[in-house]
Amino acid sequence: MNYNYQVVSRSIFDRGMNEIEGYKGNFRLDTGECLAVTSDKYKIIHHQEVLDTIEDNLDFGPYKRKVYSINGGRRIYAVYDFSDQRRQIQPGDDVGFRLLAKNSYDGSTGVVLGAGLLRQICSNGMVIMSDNTQITRQHSTNIDLGFLEETIKASKQDWIASVEFFKHMSTKLITPREGTEFLDSLVEKPTKVAKTHIEEIKKIWLQPTYDLDRTRSTYNLYNAVTQYLTPLSEDKFELTQRVSKQILTKLV
Repeated sequence: MNYNYQVVSRSIFDRGMNEIEGYKGNFRLDTGECLAVTSDKYKIIHHQEVLDTIEDNLDFGPYKRKVYSINGGRRIYAVYDFSDQRRQIQPGDDVGFRLLAKNSYDGSTGVVLGAGLLRQICSNGMVIMSDNTQITRQHSTNIDLGFLEETIKASKQDWIASVEFFKHMSTKLITPREGTEFLDSLVEKPTKVAKTHIEEIKKIWLQPTYDLDRTRSTYNLYNAVTQYLTPLSEDKFELTQRVSKQILTKLV
């Protein structure tokens, strides 16, 4: 992954070689490429610094980390899955604890950390139902990565709360037709999920791959969504996160 390089903030100039006040360019040290122009109050936080701070504060047992590099490393997403942390949604259906971190060099996002879930039987990534579980700090000159320590601790409780929420979803029964009509409605505004995605999700909903998903509930409907989206995350991580969140929000 091409993300572990150094970035520096430098003055930028107009065509007359006059310095443009109030703005700086964020340049790669190794190639000289300008990744973005941001406010001169923007503070560069290196990706590795974020990852190191997180990993210095993890105490949930063994974990696997995967980093997704977006647009040449302008943004990264780091996913941490903890093998010893599991809760049961329904008999035979366990979910694991996941942390998701985000950082950028292009001003598109601050330093972000939140919780998520990993369904064990199929390794589907599931998002947390509330935006309140995601903590963001902007790249201002007074940013302090110390916030990550408390956020990591709070994320564990957010995960536990979400497990209870998904348990409740598993008791909300719907008919195959209701599930199909709900998916069809997602093509319209404001959700506006591409019809090609919806058609593939409907196939999984109507013909479940796993016996545990043969129950017709809102939880199983969401599982059809994540089962379709998870394989796409290798190349379209941001898309899968956004669509999963959109659908869960409307489903709730």
